[in-house]
Amino acid sequence: MSKEKNGLAWAGIFSIASVWFGAHVGGGFASGSQSMSFFIRYGKYAALFSILSMVVVGLTYRENMIMARHYNAYDYHSFGKVLFQPYNKILSPIYDVCYIMAGMLAVSASIAGAAALLTQVFGITYFLSVLITGILTLLLSMFGSNLVRKASSVLTILIVVSFLLICIQGIGKNSVILHQNLSLSVSGSTFWKGAWKALSYAGFQCFAFLGLLGATSLTKTDEDCTKITGIGFVINGVMIALTVLLIQAYMPNVAKETLPILAATKLMGGGYLVVIYSIALFSAFLSTAVAVVYGNIMLFSRLSTEKGLKIADNKKVLSLVIGVIIILISMIVSSAGLTKIIAVGYSYFGYIGIFLVILPSLTYGHYRNKKYKKNNCNN
Repeated sequence: MSKEKNGLAWAGIFSIASVWFGAHVGGGFASGSQSMSFFIRYGKYAALFSILSMVVVGLTYRENMIMARHYNAYDYHSFGKVLFQPYNKILSPIYDVCYIMAGMLAVSASIAGAAALLTQVFGITYFLSVLITGILTLLLSMFGSNLVRKASSVLTILIVVSFLLICIQGIGKNSVILHQNLSLSVSGSTFWKGAWKALSYAGFQCFAFLGLLGATSLTKTDEDCTKITGIGFVINGVMIALTVLLIQAYMPNVAKETLPILAATKLMGGGYLVVIYSIALFSAFLSTAVAVVYGNIMLFSRLSTEKGLKIADNKKVLSLVIGVIIILISMIVSSAGLTKIIAVGYSYFGYIGIFLVILPSLTYGHYRNKKYKKNNCNN
């Protein structure tokens, strides 16, 4: 096979790298709740561990993108079969189930976060906020998924701009407190716990690979994959490190807050920033939930058709039933609250991701990629 000499232009590279950031910048990240749960307690090493987690994600994504190119596996089900070959009959179904459950957990976190925001802004009960968010998510998943996808680029820009303004202003305003918090000593055992927690964060993020997996079909060479993950690492690493530093600049005042960045913005006397950020944050929660619910509706609709179930003949009814079931489960889980969902649920799935995705990708996956490249002329 001939070797392709020309890869993607830098505009294309940056565009695909932005897909990674778009998947990462959901409500859990944008609210600061993920940084609070995974990194803040590790003091002066917190920002370092957040960047370390992005290094691991970047390396894993690179191997997986290259593997997807080699075997034309651009959906998670096909990719799972390729990743675990020759043990795919056992491990691929486990991967499928974990991927679906991690997505459901993300929906629950999004509903919980959006509900917490509505409760703070409008003073309504948390239960009512969950009900409103759940119904809105279901309606958008059924009838407005295209609108949400089209608005995602604008949403990402809105989040990034408001986020950068808040971080730059907040860190500068409380730099003295930040310096004091960074000066606190951290024990050796705490350091290693932090490193393990960073791997857990990376493990959960590896379940969010689907968007980047689909975009991999646009790449032309393996070098494109390297460049994409390199740029993606810089964007994601800088943004999550800024999140950590901002929260540390307002510790311990935001320590018990469900939405720590919003709390920090209010402490800054943010004014218009509070309004813009609140809108962006609610949209981030909602878009994450809609994307996952819509994806699962499509998945289970396809499976129902393949199994020949009678309900599959009526697509609208089937989609409604699947959507309602997913939303009801997510609403029940969301009753635990955003903080607990991320601190407990994300952590456990993160540990699973370390052994199910990261280690196989960086060891056996890397070996197979090198072997494929050696046996084939193209990259």
